[in-house]
Amino acid sequence: MVLRLLATSLLILFFESGTLLAQAPARPNSAAQAAAAPQTQRSASAGAVGIVTGDVEGTGIRMASDLARLLDSDNDLRVIPIAGKSSLLNISDLLSLRAIDAAIVQSDVLAYFLKTGRQPNVQTRMLYIAKLHSEEFHVLARMQFTCLQDLNERRVSFGPRESGSAITAEAVFEGAGIRPDVLYLEHEDAIDKLKKGEIDALVSVGGKPSRAFDRITHRDRVHFLDVEYLPSLQQSYLPAIITKEDYPELVAPNESVGTIGVSTVLFVHNWHPQSERFRNVSRFAEKFLTNFETLKGGTFNPKWREVNIRAPLKGWTRFQPAERWLAANAAAKAQTVASPQAVSQLKTMLQNFVESQRGSGADEEELFNQFVRWYQQQGTQPPPRQR
Repeated sequence: MVLRLLATSLLILFFESGTLLAQAPARPNSAAQAAAAPQTQRSASAGAVGIVTGDVEGTGIRMASDLARLLDSDNDLRVIPIAGKSSLLNISDLLSLRAIDAAIVQSDVLAYFLKTGRQPNVQTRMLYIAKLHSEEFHVLARMQFTCLQDLNERRVSFGPRESGSAITAEAVFEGAGIRPDVLYLEHEDAIDKLKKGEIDALVSVGGKPSRAFDRITHRDRVHFLDVEYLPSLQQSYLPAIITKEDYPELVAPNESVGTIGVSTVLFVHNWHPQSERFRNVSRFAEKFLTNFETLKGGTFNPKWREVNIRAPLKGWTRFQPAERWLAANAAAKAQTVASPQAVSQLKTMLQNFVESQRGSGADEEELFNQFVRWYQQQGTQPPPRQR
């Protein structure tokens, strides 16, 4: 309810200020054009930074709200969370709407943009501040289906067409050689149809525990399916698990569901260095990084505890002020001690990863090394192997 009120308040704000996102003029395509454009056309409230994320039920909007709560200042910074539709549209909005300076998007959507060429020169027009949390790939199916392969030629909703969920689902099912009868339904419609038995399964990408599953329980004769961590997925996705702690009404006691996770990334528009918008975003990036450790505690979303702000994003350029901050604070980088819960989860991930590779021909040592390589890609040092 709070998130819906937030979204409504933002709409009122835009109408009262005379700014309607659907009618906003396209922003310049390059930093040079941005500098040449009249300053009054791009004028923003002093220090305002608009961040577009997922819909009002998603993890992204809660993360953005945390940033607003922590970083807002009466003097020099105001963070405005904006509920979007999908990672795909978030990128388009970041590049074209004047009210938006930053976006939280799924990392696999970036590859989709590069592959399709939908936004020319996208790698120079937007820069990343940091990789954020991961969002889990959920496959909720009727009880009669026990594995992903059972969904071959079955009716499965991938979410809205070209949404982040659909893009990930297409990669996962194609990698597994499974060809379902795909429907592109809004999540609420898919939940209703799954309850009625009109579809066999649905896919949703969201940070666990996702509010997208609040309206359905095991009493509806549904459960989550395991997703094998195939070699074809290991370059773009992470191993992940879902437990009863995440979904008490959908996962049985002592049960864990192996799946994959997709990283989210905080991007900003590549404003001209002499512009007001660049100064606003620079101030936002520096305050975010300086206060990042605070986000891991208190009443902030627990997903912040997954974030490693130093993790690189291969093929993309980090926002220069963020890069400078990380370099200047390299000496202060702390080696945090993992909690017992985090260690237990890591062990479970490793076990599920090894189980998923049975029959691949690799021995236990090679499987462990593969897992370490994945872990190192996150920018952290894995714990030593116990012998």
